[in-house]
Amino acid sequence: MNTLPAGLEIPRVTCALFGAVKAVATLKRTVVLVHGPRGCVYHINYILGMRGDRHNPVFSTCMTEHDVVFGAEERLRNSIEELDRLKRPDMIVVLSCCASGIIGEDLESACRAARTNALVIPIEAGGFSGDFSAGYATTLRTLVARTAKRGVEKEKRTVNLVGMLRGGPDLREIRHLLSLIGISVGTVIPAGATVADLQNAGRAERNIVMCETSGLEAAKFLEETFGTPWISAPFPVGAELSLGFLRDVSGSLGLPMPDSGIIGRKHHAFTGRKPAIALCAGPTRAIALTTFLRFHGLSPRVIVLDFPTPLLARIREAAGPECEILVAPGWETIEEILVSLGIDLIIGGLMERSLATRLGISLIDVMHGSQKTAGVEGGENILSLIDKCKRT
Repeated sequence: MNTLPAGLEIPRVTCALFGAVKAVATLKRTVVLVHGPRGCVYHINYILGMRGDRHNPVFSTCMTEHDVVFGAEERLRNSIEELDRLKRPDMIVVLSCCASGIIGEDLESACRAARTNALVIPIEAGGFSGDFSAGYATTLRTLVARTAKRGVEKEKRTVNLVGMLRGGPDLREIRHLLSLIGISVGTVIPAGATVADLQNAGRAERNIVMCETSGLEAAKFLEETFGTPWISAPFPVGAELSLGFLRDVSGSLGLPMPDSGIIGRKHHAFTGRKPAIALCAGPTRAIALTTFLRFHGLSPRVIVLDFPTPLLARIREAAGPECEILVAPGWETIEEILVSLGIDLIIGGLMERSLATRLGISLIDVMHGSQKTAGVEGGENILSLIDKCKRT
């Protein structure tokens, strides 16, 4: 394989700022303001638009060279007050970036000085502080730490979904699944949450971590602060994992185990040759999708993870010994592996589109909110897309 020298790469992961923006992008009645040059925000808005996400507009203070030299905290305060006046949001989330972080801009002071009706929350998200996964985790923990009300009463048979970044059909399906066993969803952190939802996060009887990478730190904070236990349940893709999800949640609450027929089942039969699959996903999704695919005799040949994860052993267990797992590989390595293994289907996201096009490989994008992947119907949707790719 061709190996680039240390320090030279084609990046596959973006910075903490993107993760922070993504984590707050679907909050309701919320304005997002990045304290930095316009270029950072332009590219984030562009990427989110390409992904098809329905996200809040992300504003910029448009720092100039003069601001970087002499500071721009007054500019930031004025921007906060203008957004509050013009947009009348319930909450303004203010994020730093590389430029404002390097010169040591005091976000906390500027946010505290701004006169607003909205709740203003500053979050350090400079690109050098970590990758997008760190941005997810830090932002969600900060949100609940700054908003959740103390001294609230617990609500029986109510759970929070923590680290659920996607709204849309998957969230609706998970709500439906939980309703089958008489469980209500209190706060979804963060997809579609309002300030009032976040304030009531302490009312839940359990916190269900839907993505450990993004939600675990927030769940630990809620446990420390409110004594709310958390569990990490399998993401419910298809019938088997949906039933396992419901049984894990029921067991954590001391409720009777749901009957296997509660969710209904569909059977999708494959005919002819099965595709050689490469799976490119985050750790939680990798476990769920790999387990689901193997239930249907479609074991991935290779799994590509963008960053190291404590879940690696669980991913290996789900994938089996014949699957090759690449952790934070370079683009050249990925391309050579796909060619050498004869991969003809990538299950991934927008990031893999150019690679799939160049190699003439089919791509199924399951990583964004418009695609239904949860529940029995979500599993059937994935299988139907795979079947369709076989015939093209």
